[in-house]
Amino acid sequence: MNPEGHAGLRSLGPLAIAGMVALSVTMVVTAVGLLALRRWAWWVAVVGLSVNATGDLATAIATGEPRTLIGIPVAGLIVWWLTRREVRSQFG
Repeated sequence: MNPEGHAGLRSLGPLAIAGMVALSVTMVVTAVGLLALRRWAWWVAVVGLSVNATGDLATAIATGEPRTLIGIPVAGLIVWWLTRREVRSQFG
């Protein structure tokens, strides 16, 4: 779906695989932590989504590719939901 991104990852070789495995493990651990209502998982989710949205914006600016902007409102809505008082309070 993204030939440029695919080419970039392929150029990294095994480092890309290691990075994707690390990211996947982090996301699974965070998801389990969120389901268990752990405060650290709430922080990882909010910070991670904010970094992701910032990266999407930077990519859109650097490449001029507007389709990369779709992640910003998605991440923004999830961060908004997570930071609502009644949701945030569930995480201690």
